[in-house]
Amino acid sequence: MKYITAALALAASVLAAPAEKRDTCQFGTYRCTTPNTGIEICDIQGNWELVGPCPDGTSCNDLPQNGFDLPFCTANTTATNTVKARNGRGPSPGDKCDTPGKYQCFGAYAIQVCDTQNKLEFVGNCPEKSHCDYINNIPYCVASV
Repeated sequence: MKYITAALALAASVLAAPAEKRDTCQFGTYRCTTPNTGIEICDIQGNWELVGPCPDGTSCNDLPQNGFDLPFCTANTTATNTVKARNGRGPSPGDKCDTPGKYQCFGAYAIQVCDTQNKLEFVGNCPEKSHCDYINNIPYCVASV
């Protein structure tokens, strides 16, 4: 009988304790911190963890990327620049771009990305016997047939 009384007392104390408010999330998702000074990721336990702070002169903003809104550290300016084609290859590293964090093919055999200062940066060449192509609007190095 004394064990039942102890168990009931323990259960009552657990139920009476205030519930901890958790901001749960889906593993692998990203978001901007509050305020928008960095980017967080949802860990395997469903908790938000800081990926890192945004560099000086930038803030975190959700931008459209391949059909989704994803957080990127972007320059604290409202100006946008239009990229211009060069030698039939399209925009080249160093050219201005509109969407920081957006990847694209650089010619047929390399990939580049728009950085936080709205300039294209070279990411890398595709391996031998492959070329850059888009799969669901995302550039990948795929096997050449």
